[in-house]
Formats: sequence, structure tokens, C-alpha cells
Amino acid sequence: MSLPLRAAVFIGTILAIIALAVLPLLTPWFIHAALDAAGSADRLGLAAAEVHALSDRTVEELVLGPGSFEISDPGGEAFYDAAERGHLGDARTLLGIFLVAGGISIAGIGAVLGRRAASRGATWTVVSRAGLITAIVVIVAGVISLVAFDSLFTLFHRVFFPAGNWSFDPATQRLVQLYPFTFWQIASAALGALVFLLGLGAWLLGRWAAHRPAAGSAPTATQD
Repeated sequence: MSLPLRAAVFIGTILAIIALAVLPLLTPWFIHAALDAAGSADRLGLAAAEVHALSDRTVEELVLGPGSFEISDPGGEAFYDAAERGHLGDARTLLGIFLVAGGISIAGIGAVLGRRAASRGATWTVVSRAGLITAIVVIVAGVISLVAFDSLFTLFHRVFFPAGNWSFDPATQRLVQLYPFTFWQIASAALGALVFLLGLGAWLLGRWAAHRPAAGSAPTATQD
């Protein structure tokens, strides 16, 4: 198994883990609970059901499009201003890139595993190592976030939103009222937990599969 292919499988495994971890966080079951825990309804002065509906429409556009984010509040007024819609559009692009990269990675790793059996064990070994390293990195990041979540949150936005259109006024702008800082703390903790579990699962699965005898191969002889 060549070094470039090993690197591709390694990176692909990490991308696949992140993409799979993000998916449950886009569901109403998680988001509604996180919104309620973050007090979004009180911040907006709306009923919880109305807040859930506004979030559902936002996430629907984020995932399925069209991505205009021209959403009306219960009074019929525009819920997001131009700056907020622009940021959501950038977030939609970033999310799409991650999910597509994750999907391609899963398909690519599957294709590599479908090759001749001689390279299958090496591929699973790379998957295992990538899963273990991902789990370790998440633990380290989680410890750091306990004392520096604000800094990590800011760093993430500066890296992935270099245009700088990610800072909003919580007193006047609805995006950070609907999704306040507490919401992102909850979401980040959930994402970290899922990435850790998936990384651990990839490590264990990879270790097991790497040492599993290939189909049709003769069992190893043992001595009494």
C-alpha cells in the first residue's frame, strides 16, 4: 500500500468520522433540546414551538437549500438581516464541503477495501490508527475547551470564516438569539462526544478487521 494511498485513507477516515458525527446534530431531536437548554425562546420572546419552527426552516435551508435564508418571524417580518443571511450562506457552503468530503471519503475507503485481499489488512490498520488519533485529539481538545472554549470558538470562526462576517450583536440580531453561545457549547460537547465514540469505534473495528483472516484463507496451524 503506497504512502499517498495511506495518507488518503487516513485523512478520509477522519473526514468520514466528522461527517457522520455532524449528521445527528442536524436533526430536530437534538436541535430542539439544545435550543430549549440554551434558553432561545426567552431570548427571542417567542414560544418554544415558534423557535423550533424557525430553527427547522433555517436548518432545512442550510442542508437542502435554496440557501436564501429569507425567513419570516411569526409577525411576518424578515427574521434575519443581510449580514446574518450572508453568514448562513457561508456556513451552508462549509457544511456542504464537509458532508461531501465525508461521503467521498466513505466511498473511497470502501473502494480501497474492495481491492485484492493483500492490501485490505493494511487499509484497516490505517483506518484503526486514524480513529485512535481522532479520539485522542478530541480528548485533548475537550480538556482545553474546559478553560478556553471562547478562544477555540473564535479560532474556528477565524479559520473557516476569514471574511469576518461571524460576529453579531446578541441584543439586536436574531441569529445569535436563536443560537446563543450556550447552544454552541452544547453542540460542541455533543459533537466531541460523537467524534470520540466514532473514532473509538473505527479504532476497534480496524484492529479487528486487520487481523481477521481473509475469506477462503487457510487457518494458521497451531501446535499442541
